Amino acid sequence: MPIATTNLRLLTTDDAEAFWHLRLEALRNDSASFADSAEEHQNTSVEMVRERLGAGGPATSFVVGMFQEGRLAATAGFYRSHHNKERHKGNVWGVYVRPQSRGKGVARALMQEIIRRAREIAGVEQVLLVASAHLPARKLYESLGFEAYGLEPRSLKIKTETGTEYVDDVLMILRF
Repeated sequence: MPIATTNLRLLTTDDAEAFWHLRLEALRNDSASFADSAEEHQNTSVEMVRERLGAGGPATSFVVGMFQEGRLAATAGFYRSHHNKERHKGNVWGVYVRPQSRGKGVARALMQEIIRRAREIAGVEQVLLVASAHLPARKLYESLGFEAYGLEPRSLKIKTETGTEYVDDVLMILRF
């Protein structure tokens, strides 16, 4: 069943606790998709998240959330580079959809909203993101116009119960 985009909005400081918990879930469930670890995230307070959600403003950074049945089910973040020579670039981070909400167009809706908002920011000419080389999200990003421009082998090193796992990352760009 397709999702209703009316449940899609920018997160505010009031969403800090829900975001903190969803981010922890993401880091635990899909560790190969994120550079942060669950352990590192647990050292971040809800108050720190609240400050981040309130900082900058939509022309600098924002997080889009999808709510289903009143509960935060998915997020995607955006930030604009701060250095003068890099202000033409924006970056997508933290894309996560709860397993029960996958396959319903949620990630596509989040990414379309990120792209729409990024296009409205004066001076932003391109959006960058990092996708794990072997995960399905890469196909979604390609369908939205992102192109691979590089591969970082062994980008992430993850300790597992059975040893060590390495994750290759694909660097992707969408030019406006």
